[in-house]
Amino acid sequence: MRSFAWGAGLALGVLIGQATAQAGDDAPSIAILDRETLLDGADGPKQALRARGIIVDGSLTQFYQGVVSGDGNKAWQYGGKGDLIVTLDGHKLGLWQGFYVNVHQEWVYGEDANSQGDGSVFPVNTALGLPPLGGSDRDTSVTVTQNFGRGLTVSAGKFNLLDAAAKTPLMGGGGLETFLNVALAAPISGVTPPYIVGAIATLKTEPAIFTLMVYDPRNAQSWDVIEHPFADGTTISLGMTVPTKFAGLNGYYGMRGIYSSKSGLDLANIPQLIIPSQGDEILSKDGYWYLGWTVQQYLYQDSRNPAVGWGFFSDIGISDGNPNPFAWHVVAGIGGNNTAPGRQQDRWGIAYFKYGWSNDLLAGLKQIGLTYADESGVADILA
Repeated sequence: MRSFAWGAGLALGVLIGQATAQAGDDAPSIAILDRETLLDGADGPKQALRARGIIVDGSLTQFYQGVVSGDGNKAWQYGGKGDLIVTLDGHKLGLWQGFYVNVHQEWVYGEDANSQGDGSVFPVNTALGLPPLGGSDRDTSVTVTQNFGRGLTVSAGKFNLLDAAAKTPLMGGGGLETFLNVALAAPISGVTPPYIVGAIATLKTEPAIFTLMVYDPRNAQSWDVIEHPFADGTTISLGMTVPTKFAGLNGYYGMRGIYSSKSGLDLANIPQLIIPSQGDEILSKDGYWYLGWTVQQYLYQDSRNPAVGWGFFSDIGISDGNPNPFAWHVVAGIGGNNTAPGRQQDRWGIAYFKYGWSNDLLAGLKQIGLTYADESGVADILA
């Protein structure tokens, strides 16, 4: 992965240099403070590359975070995350219409506040928690997409699902631009890992958008998942999103059902992990299921740019509770963009979350002397 990142960076540097030279010295300039990103601007390098079919987006985000009260280590931690996302438009590159390749290279450095001993289980900093939770400080995701027209799009490869979570209108941000805690940045189902290998098909119709996902249930940060996909089972997810209008304001209402054939630990038998009595087969339980509902409704939208606004959101889920360690969750809040002129990329919000652990899990842990409570919290943003 490291050689790939260096090679991709060198190639992009050459292309940006060529594109900048082609733009010419007489290209109109835009003041830095007026640009959406550093390299944006009329006839700038990003626009020149886009015209060739190469879309480049990069960011470097820094964090200084720590526990201010209660239990845990009060020392603050500094770290950062870099993201490089390159999308290749096959048609503009001389291939065929509707074909795209997307590469997302990410890496983190420094320390984070996810292990401060404050009693929280979920990462309080999603951006710095992933990919390190999978055992590496860097990761590469590559997908290919074909748009077949009439609203049908099919993608396959290795997906970073935080990219999808980042695009949701009000809750989005992927742990970088809005809420940091993973419970809000990417609500947890217990069935879908943050990185997957598989395929996603999306069909846009007049009343609704349907999404079918078929993927390996294991976290795809493991190279074994890429070399031997679906070795431990298959997960199927079917979702439906209905865009609506309420008083002329956009809303999104959806539901999703997931089933996985993967075997998991039978949480009711946790005490037998210490003194096994009948073999490993009694410790496993086949199949996971999950049902989720989401709501996002704008209460204000800028008439000139509907993507700018604020509103309320909610995400509710229930599961089998065994082998899924989570039985249910509720997320609700309000937030969006700063609507003041010149500050519309600023974000604000406040939200509440609560995740209920499996009753079997809690009972089993209690028998071996461990006591846990449901995870809940309140988070706000002003960025």
